[in-house]
Amino acid sequence: MHSFSQTTGYAIAALACLAQRGSESMMVREIAVCAEMPFPYLSKVLNRLCEAGIVESKRGYKGGVKLARLPEHISLLQINAAVESTRTPVAGDASVENPRPNTFWEAFHQTYRAQLAAMTLADVLAYENSPRT
Repeated sequence: MHSFSQTTGYAIAALACLAQRGSESMMVREIAVCAEMPFPYLSKVLNRLCEAGIVESKRGYKGGVKLARLPEHISLLQINAAVESTRTPVAGDASVENPRPNTFWEAFHQTYRAQLAAMTLADVLAYENSPRT
């Protein structure tokens, strides 16, 4: 079974905090408290998300971090690819488009990447905000 790394999990948690604020910026320390993660580690994660165009960062007066796109336009595959040092291929890469995988694991990873590409930050928020019994 494949699961997200701790870094990807933290990135999703941080982005969920930002998404709950809407278009309002948050200070990095606020995000660290909300996502329950160490401030220095979050700073590195946010830098990678900024480089990938997932968040925007502004320094100084009225500065902070906010989502660069709507949550429904940010896939879990994009988040994973942005924060992992070994980039996960995204749609359009030859490895994703390979029509006939050679092994079970290649087929599994193609299916897994396709599911991550279809799941968005908005889906995470909807699940987190839904009542559970």
